[in-house]
Amino acid sequence: KHCLLFSRRSLGDRLRRSMLLATGLKHGAGACRAAHGGSAVAAARSVVTVHAIQPDKPEVDFSHHAKRLARLNHGSFGACPQPVLRYQQRQREAWLAEPDTWFFSGRLDEALKFSARSVSKALSRSTPPQDGQLCLVDNATVATAAIAMRWAKKVQPGDVVVVLSVMYAASLNVLREFCETAGARIEVLEVPFPCRSSAEVLEGIEGQLAALRQTGARIRFALLDHVSSQPALLLPVQEMVSACRRHGTEDLEVAIDGAHSIGSCEFDVAKLGADWFFSNLHKWGFAPTSATIVWASRPELMLETRHPIPSWSWGQGMAVEARFPGTRDFSAMLAAPAAMEYLERWRSEEGEIASQYCHRRVMESALELAEAWGTADQLLPEELVATQAMVRLPPALRVDDLPGRVSHGVRQTLRERYCVEVSIGNFGVSTGSWVRLSYAVYNTPRDVARLRDAVLDILEMQ
Repeated sequence: KHCLLFSRRSLGDRLRRSMLLATGLKHGAGACRAAHGGSAVAAARSVVTVHAIQPDKPEVDFSHHAKRLARLNHGSFGACPQPVLRYQQRQREAWLAEPDTWFFSGRLDEALKFSARSVSKALSRSTPPQDGQLCLVDNATVATAAIAMRWAKKVQPGDVVVVLSVMYAASLNVLREFCETAGARIEVLEVPFPCRSSAEVLEGIEGQLAALRQTGARIRFALLDHVSSQPALLLPVQEMVSACRRHGTEDLEVAIDGAHSIGSCEFDVAKLGADWFFSNLHKWGFAPTSATIVWASRPELMLETRHPIPSWSWGQGMAVEARFPGTRDFSAMLAAPAAMEYLERWRSEEGEIASQYCHRRVMESALELAEAWGTADQLLPEELVATQAMVRLPPALRVDDLPGRVSHGVRQTLRERYCVEVSIGNFGVSTGSWVRLSYAVYNTPRDVARLRDAVLDILEMQ
């Protein structure tokens, strides 16, 4: 019986395998030939071609958001709409279905090149970047690490890296790890906060650079913020780059941290005058978590720069190395074309693009909050605001929360008791405590009203 049962099972297995093989040969031979017969480019494009991505109402496209929560901290992690999430899932499933085909036919490599290229229009409409100028990495910290590693190899005695006082703390840590360890000195240029104008910021930067140069410092590298994180300020980055050029060495390299740039303000990267620029796509660019575009002013810069994680393509330059730093989920990067299409197509009822709409709404909302809290006289000028606005909290409100840090103070109370998520920070005795208000396309006036009333309620209870 056992032998007969085994024989029948073996026969059944052989029949099933034969049927599967025949079906595969009948229906899949063409696809297999496409993948393995030298047409990897065509195969990649057939997978990554963006279908009609059409924005719907925010309550539809962001229906996966927690209904109870007023999300006013979009600037930290962004948000991805349903059409782009569905596109990402198709890419993930396509990879999971046949990862060997994707990798060994070159399909993944071509698809990631296509994804990076899809960001070109968001970077520059006047001078579209070449493939050798672009690559995608996980986040802005990885981009900073790649540039800092490059600079560390070039450091000479007396070299200085200039940064801004409002720079992202993680980026400063990266520079300390690589550049400072290699012997460079990091000099912090103070950006006043609160400040009255872009001109005030620029005048201060120019003066500090001139004073630094007079000490004999060799300003060899600069990492400048476009839209800073804490506090959130839209800075005159093109003029700051020019100032660095005037006071730096002839071979000065300038990188712009544009983590919040794409989708929150209009710019042309080719006109900024920097050597490097990087921007998260998952913050204001509607991409899934996480994907960041890195741009170099010349392909040679990319070719000379290493990805922070050495892998199979080591030594071929950042643009190539970034396309496979090891096995991982590439679907967020593969969804960049869909995100850029969504960003390109999105319009408000008034016909505004996303950055224009969010800028207008955050300015209106900041004024509403400041008037209710008695701090309207401390609102920042519009020229320093992109899609996030700094609003002074009532001076009598006790705030222990530090900007951008895990905290258990007012921010936690807002989240747990009032279901409001917003960035709260105490900037010191002389500066006071502020809200960093983000306004995204899915936010509503009711979200802002909930924050307004919750702060007043906490103040009354204190």
